Amino acid sequence: MQISSLLRIHPRFMRSVHLERDFRDPDSSLGYILTPIAQQALERITAGFRTNSTQRAWRIAGDYGSGKTDFALAMARIAEGSRNELPTDLRRFVGQTTFGAVLATGDNEPLGVTVLRALGVKSEGRRGRPDTEEVLEAVRKRVNIAQSSRHAGLLLILDELGKNLEYAARNPESDDVFLLQRLAEEATRSGNKAFVIVVTLHQGIAAYATGLDSAAKREWDKIAGRFEEIVYAQPIEQVAALIAATLNVETARIPDALRRESGSAMTTALKAGIYGPSAPVSLTDLGPKIFPIHPTTLPVLVRTMRQFGQNERSLFSFVSSSEPMSLQQHAAHPVDIAGHFRIHHLFDYVRLNLLPTITTGHSHTHWGVIEAVLASTEVATPTEDAVLKTVAMLSLLGSPDLPATEEIVGASVGGERRAVHEAINALRSRGVIYERGTIKGLCLWPHTSVILDELFAKAIEAVSNKGDGIKQLCDHVRSEHLVPRAFYARNGTLRYAAVSLIPATDLNELLAKQPQLDGVGADLNLRVILPADRAQQRIAKQTLHDRRNTLTKGLFVAVAEPPDLAVSALTDLVAWEWVVRNTPQLAGDRYAREEVSRQINQARRNLRIRLGGLDNLALPTGKRIELFYNGTSSPKELATGRELLTFLGDRCRRIYSESPMVLNELINRHSPSGAAISARTKLAEAMATASEKPYLGMDETKRPPEMALYLSILKKGGFHTETKSGWMFQIPTPDNDECKLLPAISLITETLKAKGTDALIPVREIFNALSLPPFGVREGLQPLIMAIYLATHHQHVALYEDGTYLHEVGGNVFLRLTKEPEFFCLQYCELTGVRSEVFTKLLRLLQIDARDASRTDLIDLVRPLAIFIGREIPEYSRKTNNLPAVTVAVRRALIEGREPVKLVFTTLPEACGLPPIGKDGLRTPDELAVRLRTALHEIRTAYPKLIERLRNAIDAAFDITTQTSKGRSIIAGRAAQLAVTVTEPAIKVFALRLADTALDDRGWVESIANLLARKSPERWLDNDETEFHHQLELAAARFKRTEMALIGTTRKLNGHACRIAITKSDGSEVGDLVDWNGMDESRIRPVENEIQQILSKHGRHGLAAAMRAIWTELNAIEKKKS
Repeated sequence: MQISSLLRIHPRFMRSVHLERDFRDPDSSLGYILTPIAQQALERITAGFRTNSTQRAWRIAGDYGSGKTDFALAMARIAEGSRNELPTDLRRFVGQTTFGAVLATGDNEPLGVTVLRALGVKSEGRRGRPDTEEVLEAVRKRVNIAQSSRHAGLLLILDELGKNLEYAARNPESDDVFLLQRLAEEATRSGNKAFVIVVTLHQGIAAYATGLDSAAKREWDKIAGRFEEIVYAQPIEQVAALIAATLNVETARIPDALRRESGSAMTTALKAGIYGPSAPVSLTDLGPKIFPIHPTTLPVLVRTMRQFGQNERSLFSFVSSSEPMSLQQHAAHPVDIAGHFRIHHLFDYVRLNLLPTITTGHSHTHWGVIEAVLASTEVATPTEDAVLKTVAMLSLLGSPDLPATEEIVGASVGGERRAVHEAINALRSRGVIYERGTIKGLCLWPHTSVILDELFAKAIEAVSNKGDGIKQLCDHVRSEHLVPRAFYARNGTLRYAAVSLIPATDLNELLAKQPQLDGVGADLNLRVILPADRAQQRIAKQTLHDRRNTLTKGLFVAVAEPPDLAVSALTDLVAWEWVVRNTPQLAGDRYAREEVSRQINQARRNLRIRLGGLDNLALPTGKRIELFYNGTSSPKELATGRELLTFLGDRCRRIYSESPMVLNELINRHSPSGAAISARTKLAEAMATASEKPYLGMDETKRPPEMALYLSILKKGGFHTETKSGWMFQIPTPDNDECKLLPAISLITETLKAKGTDALIPVREIFNALSLPPFGVREGLQPLIMAIYLATHHQHVALYEDGTYLHEVGGNVFLRLTKEPEFFCLQYCELTGVRSEVFTKLLRLLQIDARDASRTDLIDLVRPLAIFIGREIPEYSRKTNNLPAVTVAVRRALIEGREPVKLVFTTLPEACGLPPIGKDGLRTPDELAVRLRTALHEIRTAYPKLIERLRNAIDAAFDITTQTSKGRSIIAGRAAQLAVTVTEPAIKVFALRLADTALDDRGWVESIANLLARKSPERWLDNDETEFHHQLELAAARFKRTEMALIGTTRKLNGHACRIAITKSDGSEVGDLVDWNGMDESRIRPVENEIQQILSKHGRHGLAAAMRAIWTELNAIEKKKS
């Protein structure tokens, strides 16, 4: 025997009631079951039917499926006095006076439309919503019609009024709420023109105004007070009676065991209080009458449908539903096998059919934990499975009046009590279920864990009504950039539009401080105005229409629909974030922590869905958007996301009309990679050093990044080409400008000339100009354009770093320029008039060849002079003052010169003692050329002359008077003999330097000078030369004394050295070492002959005279040395 054979479900419970449709069915109310709550409501409402009653405006609030529509249908029949269409127990409410009943079900439309539909007023040809007075006048006419039909008045019933209120909340500029107030007042004051209005809702009137401001909410609260309220909530005992009447079970055919279990389980449930603290004992008899629903299941089922049933499920629709795991599917099984529909069966039903509602509703906080526990738990027996699901279901509801006590769980699971007890103990011992609270209820998480439902409710309370919801939404949402990719594919530059959400209340502030296209941020600016209601939306559109011509270039403004759903979704997200910030206990509860994380992600997804594409203007199908911008008489209407991107691409093309077309994403971007920067630097180095080579000297068979840049920009753009004179950089013709770089090149020239020909313009200023419309050049491409400009305008442009002219731009300089452009400046140097004529002659006189013979320019002279003074001469030549005054002045001008124009035409002529070149100054460069050549020659020869002076000083120190090349070899020979005998370091090193024959003459002198002055002579100052002479004198004297000391020793020196010493009788002595090797023999020989003649002529007197003369000379030499 199947369970279904025991049930005789009443047909009227097989579907939900529709007010208008079922009112036309005279039998639709015959099966109505009068409950105490319905009886009380009827008594109150029918009291308003009395003459001159003031209680004629009623609102009935109750959950979906609670029977409000069925009650309203019966109420209409009672009002009209249709006794034959009512069950017996309702006929007593029919009075002597009757009312004509008009009915309508609310919809997402103006309230006036619904009321007129109830009154039967045709709406064909009507435009817009009906006026309040029009609706009230229609009501009065219908009252008169009712009274002419022998009725006392009119009863207006509006079912599902909440839909109209939702519409009114989204469109606060409508007068729907005012109309509702006027209807209530009309009913209350109707007197003998009796008019009664009854509306049904799922919640209070004010609850529909949660998205409105505080003033509007107060207005809605006031309107709610115009209606008498009836809370239509059936107590659980009444619901049990209704379910029993619905199932209409043949209790006599229920097996005895199941009938007894139904009765005992109902007794247990009543004692446990799950049917309420005041449930009558008479409910015990209902246990078998609600079979197959288990008595412990019914309260859980009622709560489940109320909490998760949405708007399409009710307790009674569940009874007749054929969904998986539903009651009907359960009833299809044999009685002795299936038995009762228990709580764990309900859990399976909820899991299969109501999960979407759970995961998006308030109880979603525990579902993740429940799923995690069920997935990780292995059950040993069916009883354990039933216990686990029963506890899970009760934990999901989390209701204090439905505790998961062992008594309730045991009664619900059924079977042997011992088996159930063992299953509970087994799950408890494995840490699957826990005891919580003072009532020892079972739960899937310990009592110390975080109760997320309570926290979330607390968070909602904390974050709700904390300011403007629209403003919070705008502050919280980070919109995505919009990229017109088709434009990018064609032009090579990735441009984007920045999207920002702006509250409608901040529209005037936006118009006062409009975003500008500064070349740094977005290429276009999209602002989406979010209004709180239709009134704000209308005002915002009108404001933008009136001030569209004041919008800045690149600014586009759209006005969206009021984002009510998005504001609500944001509330959930902010609430969960509040839970994270304010719940330190989450650190010790892994399940709760993971669930909160999941809920935050879900809330973000929900917010993204509710935004409906507002964050990135991804227009949903069927929705349109209007963009207000300057230059158009009416807003641009767009229907799809593709249309929007196409429009943005067209705007980019118009606004950035002079932008380059470089199809190389490696460098044409805001922030190029390290590899791209390195490639750009290498290419700039090659441009400066190998412009005359094909492919700038790179291997054309390979494709490193720098080659890719070369091919896609320099070669394709026509800047590096082969001419009759070879490979060179040149400006392409407009027809050959495939990369469209000529506008940027021209802009640089215009920027340099803007402040005068000779002005220094910071490179940063040039880069900023390139960034702005209509160019919009990306930061990665700007330095390369600068390198191209320097290569093609080298004769006209000078580059400075920290005020110092740079004669060429190598890789290191270019890298510094890209990293710190604020330290670099450019100067445009152009020759005209007298200066041009004089300059051309000056180049010819100085014999300097221009890099481009067809165009001589200032840099052709300045660059060679800069290279000369900076590279070709040693430091000594740049610092010595042993030069003529004019030469020193010319050198100073070359070193300190910062501006090529001033250097050539003013500073150098003045340094040469001539007037500046110009209109009123020097007109012929002949004298300037002569003096300049002389000065340059003296600067160039300053160091060689120093070396010559040092060589002469060395010869003199060693008594070398002969002007031949033998002087060095004589000194070296003497030093070589001395070097092998001495050990004292200083004299030995000096002797070794003197004896070095591997160096050339200049190197030999520089080596000795470096030793004595402790500095390379190339870096000498003038006082270093003085120091050299002093140290040379000391070192040479020591050398010669050492050499003299070795005379007479066993060590053999050359035969040209002779030591002479004279000792007086008093012990005093003078002496010296005389080496005549290297002396002029022609001068020695005559003197030697004269001395020999004197000695021969005078004998010993002559010898004495010679000794006295030698004594005097030697004594004077020693005194001079001391």
